[in-house]
Amino acid sequence: MFLSQLFKKSSPTGIRANSIEYKNNKAIVDVQGQTCLGYLLAINKAVETIQANTEIDLLISYPPYGDDVKAWCKERGITFLNFVQEQENKRWGIQIKK
Repeated sequence: MFLSQLFKKSSPTGIRANSIEYKNNKAIVDVQGQTCLGYLLAINKAVETIQANTEIDLLISYPPYGDDVKAWCKERGITFLNFVQEQENKRWGIQIKK
């Protein structure tokens, strides 16, 4: 009994977006605080769940991720729309369209 409890599988946590919200006909995917490459996996998983022709705002925490996301979009056939930087609050976002 003890060994079976010790090796019991728990619910998978894995890498995922902090949240996915819908507002004003857009999806907002928060991956702030994700570390290198984990954020791309989180974005990929989140975008898979979003319907085609949807604009998506990606909330990120590190501006250089924009180049990686741009390459990821090109590979996936997703449109990279814009990189947004909010100077005063040190917040960044990327706008894409699935």
